[in-house]
Amino acid sequence: MSSSPLYRRIVRRETHSSRSGIAITLAIVLIVVLAWIGTESVLAAIGQSPLLVAPADAAGAVLGAAGGPVGVLTAIGVVVAIVGVVLIAVSLAPGRRGRRGGASQRTVAVVDDRVIARSLARTASYAGDVDPDQVSVSVGKRSAVIEVTRTSGRSTDLRSIDEAVRDELDAYDYTPALRHKVRLSKKGTVGA
Repeated sequence: MSSSPLYRRIVRRETHSSRSGIAITLAIVLIVVLAWIGTESVLAAIGQSPLLVAPADAAGAVLGAAGGPVGVLTAIGVVVAIVGVVLIAVSLAPGRRGRRGGASQRTVAVVDDRVIARSLARTASYAGDVDPDQVSVSVGKRSAVIEVTRTSGRSTDLRSIDEAVRDELDAYDYTPALRHKVRLSKKGTVGA
């Protein structure tokens, strides 16, 4: 990969997703809740009837919640804990998109994992002398799994497929690099 800070920043922006969507959603929810509380407070101050719940009634209900049914309190606690865990997980997760950065002499390229999967499937089908529809490839963060479906009456040479896929992956200059695993499907197809 090129050492230019600009190129590194471009690849980082293209291969990692931002968390602005969850932050905006959370901000909108908080704005709506605070606007509702403010509206209810103003209505209570001028002596009007509340929209949903008067602030004094809401505060009394929150303070009296400890005397409520244990099942309801437990359910509310579990929901709040799950929301908290999800928000923490989203904030700490890397937010990686299915893309990889690759370098050439004067530029960088960002390649989608689906393109790599198709290329590996084509290579495996040629090397194993099987129909391209009989090869399934899944590309993860650091690994690619190539699953080949056998054809009845024909032998499938996993070693040649493995070598061809390894040669192709070695030719790539993508970050993060991929390890691969080739396996035969437990199912097979009937040859024509």
